[in-house]
Amino acid sequence: MKNEKLIALMNAKGMSRAKLSALSGISATTLNRIINGQVLHVKMPQMQAIARALDTNVPSIFDTAVAELPLTMAIRADEAGDSITKLLTRDESLLLYWYQNALQEGRNAILSRARMEFHKAQMEISFRADGLNAAVKGQEPYEQLTLDIV
Repeated sequence: MKNEKLIALMNAKGMSRAKLSALSGISATTLNRIINGQVLHVKMPQMQAIARALDTNVPSIFDTAVAELPLTMAIRADEAGDSITKLLTRDESLLLYWYQNALQEGRNAILSRARMEFHKAQMEISFRADGLNAAVKGQEPYEQLTLDIV
């Protein structure tokens, strides 16, 4: 089954398969197989290269389980607050619809909750990163013994 999201985004950006191949670094043959749905499991580096070439994120092109995606797949920090063009997932679209059709109190509540969840996620990321460095922090100094063997 063809990847309709990918085709629609390529058309919206006026990008040919050849140009996408060149920008993503994926061979034209492999890219055609991905677009035509002949590749059952597209590798994450390929998905990321295609998304980067199209200036979007992986979920806007590929139906991938959220658990499989790195945390960097969200809108990048340099995109926040700017006008950007992206294909939204169903959940993202629904959230935007709710926000646009809410009263001011509702908008404030949505933004407040989003800020809270963002900070919670950042703390979790920091906690996990510190956990990875705990082994390094916990090392005790040691003295190296030298053996003078003659």
